[in-house]
Amino acid sequence: MTDKPLISQNAVSVSEVNATIKACMDSPVFKGLEVFGEVSGFKFSGPHAYFTLKDKYSQISCVCFYAAKTYSPKDGESVVVRGGLDYYVKGGRLSLQVTSIKPVGQGLLFLEFERLKAKLQQEGLFDEAHKKPLPRFAQNVLVVTSKTGAVIRDIVTTVRRKNPIINIVVRDVRVQGEDAAKEIAKALKSVDRLGYDVIIIARGGGSLEDLAPFYNEELVRAVYMLDTPVVSAVGHETDFSLCDFVADKRAATPTAAGELVAYDYYAMAEDLKSHMRRLGGNAVRAYRTASSRAQIVLGRLRHAAVGFYSDRARRVERAVQAAKMNAVRKFDAASARAERAVDALDKLSPLKTLKRGYFRLQIEGGTVGSVAGVHVGDTVVATGGDGALTAIVTEVRADQNNKESYYGGNEKI
Repeated sequence: MTDKPLISQNAVSVSEVNATIKACMDSPVFKGLEVFGEVSGFKFSGPHAYFTLKDKYSQISCVCFYAAKTYSPKDGESVVVRGGLDYYVKGGRLSLQVTSIKPVGQGLLFLEFERLKAKLQQEGLFDEAHKKPLPRFAQNVLVVTSKTGAVIRDIVTTVRRKNPIINIVVRDVRVQGEDAAKEIAKALKSVDRLGYDVIIIARGGGSLEDLAPFYNEELVRAVYMLDTPVVSAVGHETDFSLCDFVADKRAATPTAAGELVAYDYYAMAEDLKSHMRRLGGNAVRAYRTASSRAQIVLGRLRHAAVGFYSDRARRVERAVQAAKMNAVRKFDAASARAERAVDALDKLSPLKTLKRGYFRLQIEGGTVGSVAGVHVGDTVVATGGDGALTAIVTEVRADQNNKESYYGGNEKI
């Protein structure tokens, strides 16, 4: 039995190919090499260091065992490394096993970025005067990044931990590669007037060449021209791209960008509840205080009113008594005058005269005013002070002084 498929007598397995490459790499010609290049992505894993050595056109993976014993370069630094090629058969990976590292100055890519940074800074693109404040209560947030990476998940998770109502929109762009910078710049120009409160430009960490799109002059100028506030969240905390310098705010990481743009909805709600409770308590206390003061004032007013109206009542009572006494006096005076008038009238009354022995004569209901009105034979009613009597006239005698005639019987005398 054999592991080879029955395809061709000349076919070889992957293991055979890798073993052959390994045998070639173990040749002395690939040992003791000195290679010049620029360091990128330098990092430690335990005592060993892993990095990429590159130039303008190519790159190779490097590993330096027990790197703490040798020089530790920074990203972008140009170095000369000494070592030999090694081929990992199982993984099919070629690497340069470095035994020593010597610095020879900063890398060309790093120097290009520094020259561009100085140029843009001189033009004023990084001045604080041009930076716009971030909205305190952002409602619509646009994240410009690759939707397939972990960056957007970190941002959304961070925002939602603080705020459940902010609207988060993702504009999917490439964040690595030759045309990534142009694509991001174009996307920013197209969304600037759509009413977003803030834009986050985000990418995870990486080597200097991985972050190269965010050092691109076209992208930097596009960010500078935006009317919408921009937060740059490119790379890790130690990474500073040109986008970080031109943006209105720099976040050390995408997670920090989420913290930066999202206001704490839950804390605000709790603060509002606390304020409402405090205001309610203050209102109750103010009401009770005002009520107590009102009761005191009301008591004082009641006391003042009682005194005021008691005094007024006494005055009114005295006035009524005075009016009553005045009325009584006037009534008594009037009564006395009336009595005097009655007495005067009584004295002038014919009844009084009749009581003194005089009589009033009436003939057929009419009063006899003179003798001339009476004839013999008339029936006369004589009313006196104590009664009346009826008589028949038998004689009429006139007063001679008044030249009246005397009548006797039915004849004139």
